[in-house]
Amino acid sequence: MPHKGWRCIDADDLGETSGVCGMCGREEIRYVHVMEHPEYPEHLEVGCVCAEKMANDYEGPRQREARLKNKAARRSRWLTRKWRVSRKGNLFLNTDGFNIIVFPCKQPWKQGKWGFKVDDGFGNNVYASANEAKIGAFEALWERLSDD
Repeated sequence: MPHKGWRCIDADDLGETSGVCGMCGREEIRYVHVMEHPEYPEHLEVGCVCAEKMANDYEGPRQREARLKNKAARRSRWLTRKWRVSRKGNLFLNTDGFNIIVFPCKQPWKQGKWGFKVDDGFGNNVYASANEAKIGAFEALWERLSDD
């Protein structure tokens, strides 16, 4: 297995579970860097330190991991934020330059379900509760913030 010349193609937060680094096999990892190499047939899921060495990049993996940690911290506080109620009775929050609205669905076939809207974009899914819709809105917001 090559030790240098790898490229990171993705990074992910395993959340409460953890994995073991695919390169060194020693370190338990929560934040996984998915690495690929032109001379190796499989992707490897590794920790930050191994990703740095494999790609000879000592800034990128730390930045990716810091972003994942920031997302996890913000997501953990998301439901405890002060959501206000609009004149129409919908929950809303203004943050990061976006207006987020969580609302009960009005269509008869979606009775008891919830949806969300981030600025002018409606979410594609319906949710069983307002809190689930809030988490869906967080993920949509994060996606928009990542595109900037």
